[in-house]
Amino acid sequence: MANQSKEELFEKETKYCKIIRSVTVEDGDERFAIEKIYIKSLQRYEVRICLYRDCRDRINKLIPRPVDLTMDKFVALILVGLKAGVLDDDFKQELIKGLA
Repeated sequence: MANQSKEELFEKETKYCKIIRSVTVEDGDERFAIEKIYIKSLQRYEVRICLYRDCRDRINKLIPRPVDLTMDKFVALILVGLKAGVLDDDFKQELIKGLA
C-alpha cells in the first residue's frame, strides 16, 4: 500500500504563498486582515497584516501598501486573530510575557 500524505488545508493559494487562515475587520469599504500564511520560497509560516478593497478589476483585492488603521481596529484585529486561531497560543504567551 502506498503512503498517503495529508494535504494541508488552506483558504487560497498564490504563486507566492498559501493563505492558511485569515480573519478580517471592516472599516467602511476597507477590510483589514490578519493572515497566517505559508511562504513557499522560504518554506516557513508567517503572519501578514494587510488591506483588501473591492476594485474595478477584482472584488476583495489585496492592496500592496502599508496598512494604516485606528488603534481600536488594530486591537479588534488582534483579538479576532487570537479567537480564530490565526495567532496561536505561543503568540499569546509571548505577548503576555512581554507585557509583564
